[in-house]
Amino acid sequence: MGLRQGCTPGFWRQPQNFDEWIPTGFDPNDSFNTTFDRNAFNPDITLEDALNLGGGMLNALARASVAALLNAAHPDVNYPLTENQVISMFQDAFDSGEFEETALFFDELNNLGCPL
Repeated sequence: MGLRQGCTPGFWRQPQNFDEWIPTGFDPNDSFNTTFDRNAFNPDITLEDALNLGGGMLNALARASVAALLNAAHPDVNYPLTENQVISMFQDAFDSGEFEETALFFDELNNLGCPL
């Protein structure tokens, strides 16, 4: 399986790295609510917006979830979760209102080291 890897929200939000979004099938302007199938933000925000959110709670979960999703989707990142697992874990955390544990888990994986 090899060394597990993950890139941080800080990596994914940098415009010079937007080309790395292409192989993931996601775009910085994609809707957060549609991507994660929850009405988490009103008004809706983009995936890029979510990466730039400051603070904790839902904002931290959203930021870490977008990075986790992009890591899982990128063919050159050996991320330990699939896209479906990331989305499901976000949904479970959002639905329960318990954001911190999942946000911290994603943050740990997103800091495994970026190969891009």
